[in-house]
Amino acid sequence: MIRLMNSNIMPAEGHYTLKKIDREEFCRMLTDAYIAQNLESYIGYKDNIMLIRKWTGITVRFSRENTILEDGDILLIMKLAKRIGDPAMKGIASFDEEDFEFYIAEYKALEGGKR
Repeated sequence: MIRLMNSNIMPAEGHYTLKKIDREEFCRMLTDAYIAQNLESYIGYKDNIMLIRKWTGITVRFSRENTILEDGDILLIMKLAKRIGDPAMKGIASFDEEDFEFYIAEYKALEGGKR
């Protein structure tokens, strides 16, 4: 499963391989996963959802749920390039398309570990 996220956190014990990609690769992978019905959105900000729709024509699900991972999952990540200076502005401040970075991560569960 491809898990779409808006931060590059590690939500479960395990091994992660993280690689920076460009926006075009991010959009291609997101679109391919969406078409294959292999995409689960954990995007918790409406600005991110609007940008994804603008770039791909796809409206992904808004979700503030914890990301659940399974061994072998791919994380497709869209995150701000820098932290918000004032935490009170989190979820309120508006951003430009150029303010985001994109990553792909592979997740491998620990043998006998928690997920």
